Amino acid sequence: MAGKIYLRTYIVVGFISLLVFSLGFLLSVLIDDQRLVRVEKATKVQELNYKSLQFQQLYLNTLTNNTDSCPVFELSLQSSINSLTDSLERMEGYKVSASFNQAEFNELARTYVLDNLRYWLFSKRTKELCDLDFVSVLYFYSDEKCGICPDQGVILSYYKKLLGDRLLVFPINTDLEASEAAIEMLKRRYNVTTYPTIIVEDSRYEGVVSKSGLMPIVCGSFKTPVEECSAIQSEIEEAQ
Repeated sequence: MAGKIYLRTYIVVGFISLLVFSLGFLLSVLIDDQRLVRVEKATKVQELNYKSLQFQQLYLNTLTNNTDSCPVFELSLQSSINSLTDSLERMEGYKVSASFNQAEFNELARTYVLDNLRYWLFSKRTKELCDLDFVSVLYFYSDEKCGICPDQGVILSYYKKLLGDRLLVFPINTDLEASEAAIEMLKRRYNVTTYPTIIVEDSRYEGVVSKSGLMPIVCGSFKTPVEECSAIQSEIEEAQ
C-alpha cells in the first residue's frame, strides 16, 4: 500500500515539474517574441527615416542655396542617427537575454550593420553638401575574436557623451561578415586586419586607442576649435 502511495506521489511531482517546465518554456518563447517584435518595429521606423532623409537630400541638391534648408536637414540626420543608437541598445538587450529566435536576431543584426553603413555614407555626403563640422568614426570590432574590443567601445562612448552630435560613431560587428559582403568590402578598402580598428575621417587606427591618444585624433579633425575638446584635455591632464 505504501509503495502505491509513493508511486502516486512521484507521478504527481513529476507531472507538476513537467507542467512548471512547460510553462517556463512557453513564457521564455513569448518574452523572446515580444522583444523581437519591438526590435523589428524599430528597424522599420529606421527604414522610413532613411527614405525621408534620401528625399531631403535630393531636394537639397536641387537648390542653388542650401543655407536655410541645411540646418533642418542636419536635425533630421542627427535624430535618425540617435534613433539608430537606440536600436543598437534594444538589440544588445535582446541578444543578452534571448534564448530562441537566434536566426531572426542574426538577420536583424545584419540589417543594423547595413543601416550603420548607409548612414555613414549619408553623413559623409551631407557633410560635403552642407559644409557641416562633425567627425565620423567607423568602429570595426568582434565579439567572438576580440576580448579587448569593449575597451575601445567604452572610450568611444566617453567621447560620444561629451561631444554629442558632433561625433558620429558607427559600430560594425565583423562577426557578421560571412553573411554580409559589405563588411568585407570595407575591410579591404581600409585594410582592416585586426580588432579593434577605428576609421576616423578615412584614417585608420589599429588596436585600442587610449582616451588620451584619441583626443588629438578626434579633436584635430574638426574644422574649428570645439569647446568640449578643451574640457576633455583638462580631464585627461588631471588624471595623469
